[in-house]
Amino acid sequence: MKTVFRVLAASLLVLLLMPQPIQAGGDKTEDPYEMGEKYFGRDDYRQALQYYRKALGQNDVRAHYRIGLIYEDAGKDRDALKHYQRFIDLGRPGKFRDDAVRRSRNINERISRGASGSGPLLERGKSLFVEGKYREAEQVLLEAAVKDENDPEIHFYLGEVYMELEDYVKAESEYNKAKAYY
Repeated sequence: MKTVFRVLAASLLVLLLMPQPIQAGGDKTEDPYEMGEKYFGRDDYRQALQYYRKALGQNDVRAHYRIGLIYEDAGKDRDALKHYQRFIDLGRPGKFRDDAVRRSRNINERISRGASGSGPLLERGKSLFVEGKYREAEQVLLEAAVKDENDPEIHFYLGEVYMELEDYVKAESEYNKAKAYY
């Protein structure tokens, strides 16, 4: 009787210690794109990205659009652009394709601005900010804002600079300008 009890107890313990996805049927049987959508909906972009990559391996074109969104949100414009372009080339016409076209255009504009407009000034201002040279960063970022008043990143960093300089009124103003673009 003790042997039967020990076998049952050991079996129960093994079942309890098994990882949850295996116990629930596992993710392997589910469509990778749909699993990516579940994680995307929960804002767990790292997990979503893993499943979307698996979906790409199964030639699911929709995953290019979602990966583009994740990369764009992470500030990886060139990676996002690559996936949007692939989605545009392979995807069917519709609202997601139209959105990918619009987003690609915006990214291309940001990239071209960065090469000639306020981009170098913004990068210099960010570097000065990181170095703790807040007054110098303020001047460079203000110059960048003159070149491109509509860049939310410039206003965000100006807000950060003003927070460090304890000028909270200006900081709030700059954060509000940055927020207006989102």
